[in-house]
Amino acid sequence: MDNKNSTNVLIISLIVSILSFYCALLGFLDENLYGSVIATGVFKISFLPGTISQDIITIVSSVIMLILIALYKKKKKFRVMIAIIGLLSFYFYAYGTYVISTLYNSVYLVYMFIFTLSIFGMIMGISGFTSDCIKSLFLPKWIRIFSIVFLSLIVFIFTGKWIADIIPYTQNHTVPDFYTIYILDLCIIMPLFMVIIYMLVRNMKFAYILLGVALLKTATLIMSVAIGSFIAPKYGLREEASMTFIYCSVALISVVLFGFYSLKIEQHIK
Repeated sequence: MDNKNSTNVLIISLIVSILSFYCALLGFLDENLYGSVIATGVFKISFLPGTISQDIITIVSSVIMLILIALYKKKKKFRVMIAIIGLLSFYFYAYGTYVISTLYNSVYLVYMFIFTLSIFGMIMGISGFTSDCIKSLFLPKWIRIFSIVFLSLIVFIFTGKWIADIIPYTQNHTVPDFYTIYILDLCIIMPLFMVIIYMLVRNMKFAYILLGVALLKTATLIMSVAIGSFIAPKYGLREEASMTFIYCSVALISVVLFGFYSLKIEQHIK
């Protein structure tokens, strides 16, 4: 099943993977990239563990993205395109946090470019699947049920946690350190997960594509957060043990569920 926008999506994905690899690698090679911004007080030290872990996942995902692009060019597998879009959703979120949190360093404009390209890449990739292609998709019922339960738990846990975190700041009229996470999760990601859950319950086949994207985005992003929670003590920061456990569990379940999803989703052509 080819994607009618595949050429544009592949070009965007190639540019995004190269630029993000460069930016993430620069974060390790140039200690002033983040340090100079932290010194100004604009970017806080509490952000650093998550930034480092995000750079680690970005480097790995960029290499995987290049492999996926090569695979799609060779075989035109719809599963591969879904994975490409899923990685674009990771870049959207990852660099969205940099852009919104005003990480003004020497590559800030590159962050903005990656963020923008990721948005257009996702839109073009998802809209590139024709209605006939979508109607021919098949996903086993047990995967749909597991996914509904899993996404529902994510929405319940993180929506409740983030709202509980935000309320004291609204009462004190102060700005939380991780406000970008609250914005992206509560305004975009959690509502999108709710839509996917509803569509899966109704067995709307368009949700099959969105599910793959959501699972891979969750796996990569939460894996980054989990790594960050282990790095945090090095910078005098401490993550709640319960949240570290949740992050690790969500990342592991996402990877396993996405693996089964990739193996079981099929196209039944009549």
